[in-house]
Amino acid sequence: FEQIDVLTIRMTITTYTKTSSTSADRDSLEVFWGDGSSEFVLRSNGEGENIGNDVKINYYIQEHTYPGINTYTIFFMDPNRVDNILNVNPPHSVDVPFYLETSFTFLNSQFQGINNSPVLLQAPLDFACVGQPFYHNPSAYDADGDSLAYELIVPLQSEGTPVPDYSYPDQIAPGLDNEISLNPITGDFVWDAPKIQGEYNIAILITEYRNGIEISSMIRDMQIFVRDCNNQPPTIESPTEICVVAGELIDLDIQIDDPNVGQKVILFATGGPFEQEINPAQISVDSVYTDIAYSSKFTWQTSCEHISEQYYQVVFRAVDDFFGDSGLARLKTMRIKVVGPPPENLIAKSVDDSIRLEWDFPYSCQNTEGDYFQGFSVWRKLLSTPFNIDSCDPGLAGKGYTKIEFNTSENDGSNFFYIDDNIDNGTTYCYRVLAEFALNTNSGNPFNRVESLASNEVCLQLKRDLPLITKVSVDETDSNIGRIEIEWTKPLPGDLDTIMFPGPYRYQLKGGSDMSQLNEIVGASFSSQFFNQNVDTFFTHTNLNTQEQQYFYEIDFYTGSAQTLYGSSQSASSVFINAIPNDNRIEINWEYLTPWQNFEFTIYRFDPNTALFDSIGITNEVSYTDFDLINGEEYCYYIRAIGTYGLENVTDPLINLSQETCAIPVDLQAPCPPRLLIESLCDKIENINSPDQLINSLFWNNPNIECPDTDDVAFYTVYFSTDEGISFNEIAELSGDNNTNYDHLIEDNILGCYGISATDFNGNESELSNIICIENCPLYELPNTFTPNGDGANDLFVPIRNIFVESVDFKVYNRWGNLVFETTNPSLNWDGTNLKSQELAEGSYYYSCRIFEHSNGGIVESSNSLSGYIHLFRGR
Repeated sequence: FEQIDVLTIRMTITTYTKTSSTSADRDSLEVFWGDGSSEFVLRSNGEGENIGNDVKINYYIQEHTYPGINTYTIFFMDPNRVDNILNVNPPHSVDVPFYLETSFTFLNSQFQGINNSPVLLQAPLDFACVGQPFYHNPSAYDADGDSLAYELIVPLQSEGTPVPDYSYPDQIAPGLDNEISLNPITGDFVWDAPKIQGEYNIAILITEYRNGIEISSMIRDMQIFVRDCNNQPPTIESPTEICVVAGELIDLDIQIDDPNVGQKVILFATGGPFEQEINPAQISVDSVYTDIAYSSKFTWQTSCEHISEQYYQVVFRAVDDFFGDSGLARLKTMRIKVVGPPPENLIAKSVDDSIRLEWDFPYSCQNTEGDYFQGFSVWRKLLSTPFNIDSCDPGLAGKGYTKIEFNTSENDGSNFFYIDDNIDNGTTYCYRVLAEFALNTNSGNPFNRVESLASNEVCLQLKRDLPLITKVSVDETDSNIGRIEIEWTKPLPGDLDTIMFPGPYRYQLKGGSDMSQLNEIVGASFSSQFFNQNVDTFFTHTNLNTQEQQYFYEIDFYTGSAQTLYGSSQSASSVFINAIPNDNRIEINWEYLTPWQNFEFTIYRFDPNTALFDSIGITNEVSYTDFDLINGEEYCYYIRAIGTYGLENVTDPLINLSQETCAIPVDLQAPCPPRLLIESLCDKIENINSPDQLINSLFWNNPNIECPDTDDVAFYTVYFSTDEGISFNEIAELSGDNNTNYDHLIEDNILGCYGISATDFNGNESELSNIICIENCPLYELPNTFTPNGDGANDLFVPIRNIFVESVDFKVYNRWGNLVFETTNPSLNWDGTNLKSQELAEGSYYYSCRIFEHSNGGIVESSNSLSGYIHLFRGR
């Protein structure tokens, strides 16, 4: 459907019918609009279009206006499907109705835009060969740029009613080499491989999302013709996924071949790039059977209007001529992302008490059809975050930046610019800029926003009138004579008012292992009479316990003859590494406090063979696990941190080393908890009259076999609790990892809760398995007659079956409703006398019986109370 007005759509139904079957021909279809109305829609393409293979295509097009904004479901139903479909009500599929539906939501068109459904560009009829893989893709394209998801469903015969006796195609002659799959992102359907020839039916639900919210869904119902043929499908070689910047030309060779000598292959290509009004894609060899092998040229001159949040899909479909005018097909789906170019040459300037950002004017995509270009957004963060621009990953989501300007196109004719005046002195601000694109509603409100690639990053401090620490690196690891190297930069000459704050100038380094109490370091004071005189900006701090302690530093800056404290630098610490031993591994983590951003860490491990430290890994996290180690051997490590201020005239990158630390891996890892199953007496209670033994049989898996982190289970411990919520008691210990079952013999009832743990040879006990609580299953059955005549046979009225019953409330009444007998004993043992021990006359007596049982919650009444008549006979 197309939304052509606020509440009006233009609907198109496409059907495929047998050309030779007049009974299947429909000159009109009754369409139910989902608003309580329906109408017959005439076929729009005359008597239908013959497309070969005894198939014709029919279009039914109609406009409809709805009463208001809501969600509606349009559907139509034909009384008959094709006959002899193997997986639909076999062998009478012709008696099953054919049903299609599309659900959609009218959005608020003023603010959310219009809603058009996807268009399916690939026909729902295809051929397969027995034993050969089959490929299909509906080639759905959504012009609004909404995202699509695909799901296999059971075809429908009416609203909400699946067709009867449906089997998915791989359930016909099932096996390991007969499987189907549907890619939920691309819509690629693969059947590898059909086993029985005939016709099959599948249905694909295609759901459309905007901003993560479902706005429509449609059902693709299709037919697969499987034939018994000695043929293999063609082959297609093309990229699977490419990302380009708008304005680039895509020029690709698509290689077509076929393993069957002498066949010709025709190539089709469908997808969003071919549907564009501006610069549609082209393919050089299209719709002509051609001798193999050959290549076809796919070209697409992308433009700014093609920029999209979603990938475009191109479905290449190569079909051989095995059946003459058709044959086996091979699909190859290629995804193309077109991204907006980044704003170029971003710079930052300090202007009074603000930061002015500037970037190139004009922007290469600022003039677009339909005002698709919206403007620029400005993003800011504290400290730098270097990253490589990835043309498949536009925008700045998840990269630590905050959007501070949502839409600006302000320019001075030479540059776009933005002024940030919400800043503080001494803080490093880093910026990037994005171009923003969006479709527009009729009232000019944007929807389906798209962000471009990010600009370069630029960082600036409004006023750099204080020292910046640039290095705190451990030079020697020792508990007594450790060393740390510290370096810093002087304030910028243009940012310090030397008239108001004349010399002499002094830099005093302070440090210590407690950040809250830093002391002046003896010998680390550096002075100059004039600001432009050279002065040392580095120091080596010695005689430290770098092995066990982290150290923090800052620099006090003094001016004037009175040596007044002008200010202090931000604090910076050494990188301090911890090594935590575990089973055949050491888990490493580290911490630091720096005014710059560390963005990469290299982990080094000592190699005893070379007596050197070698790199074993690189990460941007603050932890790393070194696997596959030998328990009992020592391993030593240090970290190399790489960081940046992102500022001009400051050393970049900043490299700092941690101390060295060592650890010995040891098995502290408990086994994975077992998975418990229990077979209780209740599982077979229907076949038991009176159990000789009350047994719960426990079974569990071997974690050594099923859990990759477990290989050393020594024994299992069985825990039991008589009631849920009561602490567990150990009832058994079973040695050996293969000893994975246990029979628990219980005295009076089977209720209770169980858990199993696994313990390894180092005494590490796992968490408990899943807890399973067993309830009693009371079974209480009464006869309807007895003969209390003293002949020793059937003299007492007793239960036929009495299992797990704690007590009863059993009452017997005569025909006048008078109570003649009662007991709470579940064995009953009624001898046919009344409450005064007098023999009762023969006849029928009414009884009621409430049943009470043990449960994990205590004594409770069963829901299965009994009542009825007892026939008392005294015949001798």
